[in-house]
Amino acid sequence: MSTPQFTTAPTAARSTTAARSFVANVFGWMFVGLGITAGLAAFFSSQNNMLAYFEQHEGLFLGVIVVQLGLVIALVAGLNKFSLSTARLLFCLYAATVGFTFSILFEMYSSGTIASTFAVTAGMFGSAAVLGWVTKKDLTIVRQVALFLVVGLILSIIVNWFVGSSTLDYVISFVGVIVFTALTAYDTQKIKQIAAGATGEGEAEGKVAIIGAFTLYLDFINLFLFALRFTGGR
Repeated sequence: MSTPQFTTAPTAARSTTAARSFVANVFGWMFVGLGITAGLAAFFSSQNNMLAYFEQHEGLFLGVIVVQLGLVIALVAGLNKFSLSTARLLFCLYAATVGFTFSILFEMYSSGTIASTFAVTAGMFGSAAVLGWVTKKDLTIVRQVALFLVVGLILSIIVNWFVGSSTLDYVISFVGVIVFTALTAYDTQKIKQIAAGATGEGEAEGKVAIIGAFTLYLDFINLFLFALRFTGGR
């Protein structure tokens, strides 16, 4: 659930046009990723009973999770080795695998619940992004605390898998929403700082933009999942 830390873009001429282009590139690819995930989730859920399908193919779900982890490692750790087109492909493949696994959400929750939760998530994400963009306060400490809480969330989810406490589940959901809202604000501030040094040239900036898009994509996805635990009562 944690978000990767993206590298620093080359610092050269401070071009307003280049900065705007960089930010548009980041958010544009984030929306592409979300579109792929939502589209494939809706498609697969309409074609099959995905809950039953995964029950009949237990190894498939685990295999997809392993593939997702591999794509994250390849995209982040191998960024300097890949071309820009390969980095974009890896990001789109990751979004596609998430869409495949998210197809079960359409059977666990009503379409109305999913739609309303998506709207709420979009509002919270947008508000956090605006806050991260306009605030002059350094949010580095926010990221450090949030990542510490992410570790606690993971451990709590594992424990609650065995305990099955509804109270703990709501606490996990509440903390998860707070954590990824905070990370959204920090990541947006980081993207703004990187954009200030953008030159609009070279593949390096394009690949940094993809990592930025991937980071915001993960913030949105995790925020949506934790919010869904509230609105869906699961």
